Amino acid sequence: MTSSKKIKPNILFLLIDSLRADKCYGIQRTCVTPNLDEMIKKGTYFTQAISSSDATVLSLRGMFTALFPFKTGTIKNRRINSNIDTKIPTITSILKKSGYQIFGKVPSLVSLDSLYSVFENNDKFSVDQQWPRLEDGIGIEIIKKIKTDIQEPWFYYIHILDVHSKVMPKMPPLIIPKKYDNEQFGRSKYERAISATDYWLGEILKNIDLEKTIVITTSDHGSFIPYYQNGTVISLEESVTASLPNIKTPKFLNPLKRKAYSIVKNNEQKNILAKIEKLSLTEYEKRNLLCLYDKNLFRILYDELVRVPLLLIGKNIPRGKIFNHQVSTRDILPTIIDILQLDENISVDGRSLCPSMEEKSIKEEPIFIQSSFPLDKESGYLVGIRTLKYKYNRSIDDPKQNVFLYDLQKDPKEEKNIADEHADIVNEYENVLKNCLSQTQNDEEKSENSKTKIIEDELRRLGYIN
Repeated sequence: MTSSKKIKPNILFLLIDSLRADKCYGIQRTCVTPNLDEMIKKGTYFTQAISSSDATVLSLRGMFTALFPFKTGTIKNRRINSNIDTKIPTITSILKKSGYQIFGKVPSLVSLDSLYSVFENNDKFSVDQQWPRLEDGIGIEIIKKIKTDIQEPWFYYIHILDVHSKVMPKMPPLIIPKKYDNEQFGRSKYERAISATDYWLGEILKNIDLEKTIVITTSDHGSFIPYYQNGTVISLEESVTASLPNIKTPKFLNPLKRKAYSIVKNNEQKNILAKIEKLSLTEYEKRNLLCLYDKNLFRILYDELVRVPLLLIGKNIPRGKIFNHQVSTRDILPTIIDILQLDENISVDGRSLCPSMEEKSIKEEPIFIQSSFPLDKESGYLVGIRTLKYKYNRSIDDPKQNVFLYDLQKDPKEEKNIADEHADIVNEYENVLKNCLSQTQNDEEKSENSKTKIIEDELRRLGYIN
């Protein structure tokens, strides 16, 4: 891979929040994605890209820094700290130093402020009531920005929320353009949202000169899909809500109203769960369908949550290449540095994908993963290792707690935990994991309790934590 140091390519970075790898490529999908399919044909696609974590904050911090999540100062004593250490280089700080104009279209979240601190613009959108979509006008705004006379080279980062599923009761629901909200564009609402997003990918790409631009498309993490169809169709993609008559009552009756509402809602939930109990579901079907009701599922690092798409297209990117070996989203930053031939000697936990794209023999490396939320108060967060053969997870606080081992070749849907049967493999992967955890990035840790509370309140408001 070569790139002239005199003429640096523009970089368009499309981050499609919650987009699963198995719904972007392959036969296990019913969404309609002609634009994404064409992009894959014209670019380089990695089918086994693994995110650092199962939710946005840790995932993006690992992606932007190419470091293990715990090195970014994000988790301390089981709490989410506010910002990345300012001494740690990021994609945006490195590119700005190299002469790039840095722009972004991003959600307004305190927990991500440190990633966006060097943006030239303050182009953020609110996520207070619902998560704005491309169809709501964001798509048009992005295209207008691209069509303006921006000084080159530029880096434009876009955080797209159109396919973010409602996998926790308090989260905003999926909002799908009417045109796409039917089975022609996917069985589940999640897949229909992908079809709708694909249209906008095509519209955005129409305005990109791929002769002088690199387009990177990926996701921060995947998602459960609370949908089941096998003769019977059950969709829990919208949480059960009970409505009471809109009757004005004295304030002193409000507690009684809320209690009545809770009873009705709980009864509806019980009816749905009773219906599901009669079905013969696999473990994979059950955890996807019931994700709204089992808070612990979101913390276990299944592939639905950590395997994401990774696609590169444009200037100096090989065309029509599909790679099935395991890579990490932490590899994106080293790849950018390599393509641009930047003189950056930084410490990273990722590696450049350029040798892969040149089809050189690459040794597979285990990939470290970490949950964004504690499994429970006693066991804390999960950490783990993934290879193409096995997935190993356990409590960050105690190697003997919440131990999960899955054979990804024999059991790709991770339905049978074989940790008790294969102590030798657990020990092997535990040694690899301990080696990762023994590494440190920061010698000094500063207390940021007030801002930490702001971030935790924000995550609670968005429905991630109770």
